Amino acid sequence: MLTSVSLAQERGIKKWFKERQALKKEKIEAGEPFLTPLLGPGYTPENGFLIAGGVLYTFKTDPQDSLIQRSSMPLTAFISTRGNIGLNGKLQSFWWEDRFRLNVVAKYSDADDDYFGVGIQENQNIEKSDSTSLYHRNQWSIQPGFLFRIIPNLYLGLNFNVNKTKVTEVNPLMAQDSDFLRYGPENFNSASGLSLAFDSRDLTVNAWKGMYIRVASLFFGSYLGSNNTYQTYEVDFRTYHQIYREGNVLAAKFYLRSAHGDVPYEELGRIGGGDALRGYIKGQYRDKTAIYFMTEWRHMFLKSDGVLSKHGLATWLGTGTVAPGIDEVSQWVPNLGVGYRLEVQPRMNLRIDFGVGRESSGLYFGFSEAF
Repeated sequence: MLTSVSLAQERGIKKWFKERQALKKEKIEAGEPFLTPLLGPGYTPENGFLIAGGVLYTFKTDPQDSLIQRSSMPLTAFISTRGNIGLNGKLQSFWWEDRFRLNVVAKYSDADDDYFGVGIQENQNIEKSDSTSLYHRNQWSIQPGFLFRIIPNLYLGLNFNVNKTKVTEVNPLMAQDSDFLRYGPENFNSASGLSLAFDSRDLTVNAWKGMYIRVASLFFGSYLGSNNTYQTYEVDFRTYHQIYREGNVLAAKFYLRSAHGDVPYEELGRIGGGDALRGYIKGQYRDKTAIYFMTEWRHMFLKSDGVLSKHGLATWLGTGTVAPGIDEVSQWVPNLGVGYRLEVQPRMNLRIDFGVGRESSGLYFGFSEAF
């Protein structure tokens, strides 16, 4: 009797998954919107253990256009054992035969975080603890970008950045830190700027081949109500090479961010977190100049019939540094890691990565690739 019930349930679950897969395939092939929900655990050095949930919403701005990429909007939320909460959204959308792109990154967090000061060498000797690094802050940011195609693969962008940080509890180290004392516990920053990007990737959210080069600037100042006046300049270079077959890719990224002027501590360049050097506390190493380089191998497995499966792995090796200026770089930190990939929509993966840094590690959960 129990065996019969079990088999009936198994058939029911299998039937539901098959129907779900068929519906997904039908909607995506027709260019219709589709939403994928997910829930899972994670661990990051800055948040501790966490439960993250989210949805991946994809759509086509023109269902009749067979060449335009599907737009994507992953939305995620988490709560951690430190009592931290966070909300993140990232829109990448393609309009009018890809002559125009609208991208928006939005974040909100209310969290216990860690502040180690500015620089790299001194910070390595500061132990993470309630009395040395812990502080509490409330933070939000929104970063819209408007890109206009000039010629094939070349885009001119108009970018904005509006953010606010309010520190409500400080640690003894932070209370005596000159950078914190200079800018105070609350900062509102707003900027506009320009970018120029070359993008030959076959798919922006999970490229198998092509190249991406972007140079960008942002100018923060009182003309937009900013509390501080400073400028940031970015260089983002990525390249993707397909090895022997589809789904087997070697990717590399070089990133440089240089800031000038009165840059508040929360706006300095950082090299940790879930999209840069995974495994480091985001903010342990911060300064006006941040640089990192990483190479990543991404491999989707094959089924017995030679068709790509929905499962894969990734592994990476990287290094990064921060300094007051490009000409003052003196020390680099290592990074490596491994990850699992699950395709939840065509060429769009759930990403679970475990990264290791110098005396730190982290487990990250998210949609799409790190770069």
